[in-house]
Amino acid sequence: MARLLDQVFGHKDVIAKLLGTFASDRPGQTFLFVGPSGIGKKKIALGLAQALLCENSRSACGSCGSCLRVAAGAHESLKVIASEGPQIKIEESREVIEFLNLQGITKRRVIVIDQAQSLNLQAANSLLKTLEEPPPETYFFLIAPTNAGVLSTIRSRSRTVSFKPLSPAEISRGAPGAPEWAVRASQGSFEKLAQLQEGPEQEIRNEALSLLQQFLEDKEFLTDNSWRDSFKERARSQRILSYWISFLRDVLYFQEDQKKQIMNVDQGEFLKTLASRPREKVLDLLDKSLVTEKEIFANRDVQLLMEEFWIGQQSAEA
Repeated sequence: MARLLDQVFGHKDVIAKLLGTFASDRPGQTFLFVGPSGIGKKKIALGLAQALLCENSRSACGSCGSCLRVAAGAHESLKVIASEGPQIKIEESREVIEFLNLQGITKRRVIVIDQAQSLNLQAANSLLKTLEEPPPETYFFLIAPTNAGVLSTIRSRSRTVSFKPLSPAEISRGAPGAPEWAVRASQGSFEKLAQLQEGPEQEIRNEALSLLQQFLEDKEFLTDNSWRDSFKERARSQRILSYWISFLRDVLYFQEDQKKQIMNVDQGEFLKTLASRPREKVLDLLDKSLVTEKEIFANRDVQLLMEEFWIGQQSAEA
């Protein structure tokens, strides 16, 4: 069986409503799927393409020739457009128009535009009339992380369908064996989960943990210039601060005995040690971490920021 909707984790209510919509007399033809990356929006769009093109069932049988060709990405009545760079250009939009003008294939056609927020102005304008008045039996699925990134002219011609992040239980079912801390830190996204488990990201997390311990415990932190190597690159510095913020939030949860909310469950001893600090000092440290992270985003000198942060922290500890 190659029924794609069976391979989706979560979103069951949304899928049921969409299938019901297509079974109605006036289903709509242009849909904008919005929600975090890595939660299954594209697979749902392709699963709905199976349902629309299936030879046997309105909800896709998964075994007919049509369903198998959709699953293989080789269906003559399905066109998938995705950005290969920072933008979807007018050439890709023209491919859609040419696809709709093709003769000799089935009347019903499905177009999936992934990363629709990447449509540049020319590409979007070339599609407006088609999106506003699609040919009969033609269905568009546009996919984007948020409404805000999609041009208003596209949004106004689409029916928006919002998708929520997956639950930790759904992530665990889809990725058995993934460490619990990564599942909790994934923000309901398989894409984020995969990133967290990659070697470079694991290295940054371990580095962030070690640096936070040094930052809080080593009175010679500032004079030992080895820390500067960790804060040479702005992007890496941002990731380190984001982990500090994550650890400190977990400390607050630990102090409140809200252990189900703790993300970094593999660092129980470290969190327990930090939780012995007065709550107001943990809150102050978290606040300073958030401010420093914001300043890094604002392109201030990273190493100078960390010096100021450490000096301020030493004053607070005195």
